[in-house]
Formats: sequence, structure tokens, C-alpha cells
Amino acid sequence: METPLTHQEILQFTEVYLSDIATLKTIFFQAFPQNQSITPAFGVPFLVAKKENETVAFASLTLNAKDGIDFNIYNNPIMTEEEKLIFVSFVTNYIKKQDTGNYHNPEQLKNMINKILQWLN
Repeated sequence: METPLTHQEILQFTEVYLSDIATLKTIFFQAFPQNQSITPAFGVPFLVAKKENETVAFASLTLNAKDGIDFNIYNNPIMTEEEKLIFVSFVTNYIKKQDTGNYHNPEQLKNMINKILQWLN
């Protein structure tokens, strides 16, 4: 059962569940249509944005060129610019409150990304 972390007038944010992965892959491939498989840019998804019970975006932890931790937002084209800004703001605040390794330990995140790549590909 999904429990909303917060509720905006239109968007609902939840943590990522295993059942979300197929939808997240579809959104990722919309952003990278030339890809035939999941790449490290997919990262470790941790939050989804839903609109009327349809997943419209997800936030994913990734490593930048300097092996620092960043996040990427991948979204469905139906998401408005205002909704994207709301989601980015929520994700930024959410990350600040987290104290687990994936959010602060680049080596642990790198290992998790590799495991996800092996599993999904």
C-alpha cells in the first residue's frame, strides 16, 4: 500500500517500490530513446511523482563526473514546468532529511547503481 509523503493539489509523492520499476524504465527510455538498456544515468530511483495515480516523474540518485552524489529527475512529457519545479523542490528537501548511505556515501551509491544495472539489464 502506497503512503503519500506529501500531497500537493495535483501531485502526490511516494517512495519507489519494486512495482514501479517497469514504469520508471519507460520514463527513462523516453528521455534516452537511443538507449537499448539501462545505463548508470538511471541511478538509484528513490521518489516518484504521481498525477491522478499515474507515475509522471521519478527522482534518482546518480554520481557526477567527480564521483559526487547528485540527483536527476526524469519525467513524462505530460508534466508541466510548474509541476517539475514543485517536484525538484520536494526532492531537494527530502534529500536534506536523509541520513542513509546512498544519500551521502558515493562508494555505496556506486555499488547500488551497479547492482541495479545488473538486475535490470
